[in-house]
Amino acid sequence: MNTKIIRNGVLFVAGVLVAYGSPALARAAGNPQDAGQTQAAPAEQNQPGRPDLNLTDDQKAQMKKIHEGAKSQIAAVNSDSSLSADQKQAKIQSIHRDTHKQVEAMLTPEQRQTMRAWRHAHRGEKSQQQPPAAS
Repeated sequence: MNTKIIRNGVLFVAGVLVAYGSPALARAAGNPQDAGQTQAAPAEQNQPGRPDLNLTDDQKAQMKKIHEGAKSQIAAVNSDSSLSADQKQAKIQSIHRDTHKQVEAMLTPEQRQTMRAWRHAHRGEKSQQQPPAAS
């Protein structure tokens, strides 16, 4: 159970890196005339897996730095044998909250709104997919 929580924390950070780093960087590399903002291809716009925030190159660099920092912090927590599983879980959750705050702080108001709307919709989909708990 405890390793599952830790593993999920690491997977969360890795997923965020993939969701925000790779697609945005791929679009930017494929469309060099848009130096400040990137536009997703029509096929990518309707993918439910991630929101299209149209990050600037500077925001992409900030996002990468934030998530690399979170990833290294989580790795340090996971390798700290002096912490119990509950302490590790609490620290990882704190890292996730801090990372979320840092990401939100670097977004424009419109990007924050897009992110919040996607997160709200994504949480709704997630709760619908989970089977009811056995009573």
